[in-house]
Amino acid sequence: MVSSSEVDEDERVTDSRETESVMSETPRCGPGVKCLHSEEPIHSNITRIHQGLRKIQGIALKTMLKALIMLKREREDMGRDEKPMALEELSEYGDEQLETLVGEAVEFCNDAARSGKLVDKLEEVATSDSEASACHSLATGLNSVLLDFKDRDIGRLKTCSANDLTLYNTGSNTNLDSKLLMKVSDGKSKSKPDIYESRYEDLLKSAPGLGTLSFEELAAYMETNQVSGSQSSKSAATVPRIEWSDIVSCLEVKKSQGEWRQPLRRNWEQHGYSTRSLIQDDDPRFKSPSPTASSAPNVAGSRTVRGGLKRERDPNDSLDEPSSKRSKTSSSGDECDTPLWSVHPGLLPAEIQCSFYGLELLRSRWNRTHSIVTLFSDDEFSLRWYDSLGCIRSHAISLSGEELPLAVATIILLQRFHAPMRGMANIELKANIDGEETFFDVPSSARPRWEVRGRRPIAVRPLPVAGKELSEQGPNSTPPPAKTPLDDCFFKWYWRESDRKAEKDIVDVAKARAQKYLPEGHASDVIDHLPDIYHSEDYELLSTFHIRSFCQLDTTGALIPCAMMSKRLVSMEEAFEPDEVRVQVWDILRCLFLLWALGISHGDVSLDNIMSTLPSEDGTKRMVLNDFDLALVMTPGDESPGKNGLVERTGTRPFMALDLLDDTDKLVKRIRRYDIESVFWSLLWYCSRKWDWTEGTNQKIWGRKWRWLRDLNVKDPVPDADVEEECIPLWTAVAVTICTEENALMMSHTRAYRRANKPPRTDKDFLELCETMFPRAEWYKSWLWMDFAVKEDRGPPS
Repeated sequence: MVSSSEVDEDERVTDSRETESVMSETPRCGPGVKCLHSEEPIHSNITRIHQGLRKIQGIALKTMLKALIMLKREREDMGRDEKPMALEELSEYGDEQLETLVGEAVEFCNDAARSGKLVDKLEEVATSDSEASACHSLATGLNSVLLDFKDRDIGRLKTCSANDLTLYNTGSNTNLDSKLLMKVSDGKSKSKPDIYESRYEDLLKSAPGLGTLSFEELAAYMETNQVSGSQSSKSAATVPRIEWSDIVSCLEVKKSQGEWRQPLRRNWEQHGYSTRSLIQDDDPRFKSPSPTASSAPNVAGSRTVRGGLKRERDPNDSLDEPSSKRSKTSSSGDECDTPLWSVHPGLLPAEIQCSFYGLELLRSRWNRTHSIVTLFSDDEFSLRWYDSLGCIRSHAISLSGEELPLAVATIILLQRFHAPMRGMANIELKANIDGEETFFDVPSSARPRWEVRGRRPIAVRPLPVAGKELSEQGPNSTPPPAKTPLDDCFFKWYWRESDRKAEKDIVDVAKARAQKYLPEGHASDVIDHLPDIYHSEDYELLSTFHIRSFCQLDTTGALIPCAMMSKRLVSMEEAFEPDEVRVQVWDILRCLFLLWALGISHGDVSLDNIMSTLPSEDGTKRMVLNDFDLALVMTPGDESPGKNGLVERTGTRPFMALDLLDDTDKLVKRIRRYDIESVFWSLLWYCSRKWDWTEGTNQKIWGRKWRWLRDLNVKDPVPDADVEEECIPLWTAVAVTICTEENALMMSHTRAYRRANKPPRTDKDFLELCETMFPRAEWYKSWLWMDFAVKEDRGPPS
């Protein structure tokens, strides 16, 4: 057993790190200083957003506009008969359209009759006493731009259909359900944006009685009235209202005591805005090199993998300083040094508040690919793009300087977006199930995880598409619903790294290798415990790679969405009683052992990923190792994938091996033992979920697990009262297994190895040790699977 002194030493390290983390998140102004800083604890979700912003990628607004134009052409403007553009040609297209767009914005700003209302409203924003009045003035000013350009084609940037036109509305009286935001706000964040952009059609639906107003009439109404979807009466429960899924983009407004009305008026009255000065190529601040072949996406190739993707055709760092204050170099990757705490009670920093809105939009629909948020901070204007890879943020420009037309150009461009560029992927879902093409849908309530960046998966029961199936029964008959191919299926949508294999590909490789290499009659030891995946489809056109490539940013870790249909499984908790688990867990241990021998590393073993088949007619069921999101394919016989234990690839934290949790330097390589260790942490969780092993850093969770190990009495591991009586034998077996004296070293961090000067146990030794607490049934002893290895050299992984 590891000595108490050794554990205490590492605990002190862990505790000191935790204390430093808390201290760094608590502002101090010095003794005797009276300040308005909030001293309340920082909610973990606010911390999570801050962590998601660590790798903000910053670019000039002009560069972002060009990239959006290029992406718009690829996603929604290319005609059916048009050939894909080569990347160099696409870049030239972006330059041409950007120049045309900015030229139109300059002409607008230099025309006093056309831009007068916008400038008047911006002056009201500059002089208003409150953010509420500033928001109303700003929304009216922005709508004046939308009204002016609603019927104007700008080069290849065509106008939208009437119903798809958008307007800006203040959010003060808008009723938005935002449960997760309400949970994390703690009085520090807003549940709705200051201003939001929504479709004309959706605005009319949210305000009963205005259904006959034209686009122009609605804009005029909104200038003096609030279009509100709030429910203020008992009968309002059935009244339509604005939802997050109806919002196209959000705007955050921040005001200080700065005075910028006079320079705004002076520059505007001079009518000297110039297209050349805004997009000239000799200014390094705006220089955007043409994409190179090495960094560019294979645009032509992307056409071949779109699958069911359809185009919509008609329907606080220097980055936030005005451009005049910045150095003339553009950054392609920036750390977000925005503090976590509130500068004043009841407020969050603008950068984190914008991210809340971006995240709410990303979560509003299962198929939302990105979200757009604009920040107006006094006279500074900046744009943010959020997707599964993080945030791209434009450098702030000054509305009171010479850059007002760039802000106008941004509003005009956003007005011309259709559904795909608004982040709502138009995907026709279908899958080949047992040779039959089946159309399906996803429940409207499906939502991805609460995270700014990551895989953001959803896993749901698919629904039949209305109108795709026709009943053959008469109108008065009420037969039981016919069984469909979807009844026993499960749908998963997730974002995976584009340089990694899809789950179906990995599972197919594992099954093929099992058939090829395992002894006759034993391929089922692997195949029977892997999921049956019917269909998998990538949507390369929606990859996070493209926008970053067009922006000339780092594309490392680009993510691509993937739709997958598989045979339905149920949770292990639902399917198996504790006494069944104690025996059948060997299905998973053996499957994991053999997978590694075949060159497949799972990497994310957890309770949720150990599942069960549906009971057969005779009631039998099998444990299944599911979810190969983080799996890696190796050459059979390799002991490690050769990749370090990066945060994104280490698994689900309550079940991660201790070595990986303690790997602060990211030097620990993935090995088979870690997957096996995760099985036992999963069984512990099966018995009870009382432990706080979900919140905080990896190091904090590692410390909590070690304290549990230290305090556990191995000779008499009596569980707490919340462990149900039938789980006690299983709980005891798990506790003794992971706390056995010799095994403790094997499962501890590498520093303990060095102190004890003992080599780690082999995987076979460890499994034989496990058998003392988890006796194997006879069918697990039918062949010497613990000695199996692929010995011959078979080249690189297939």
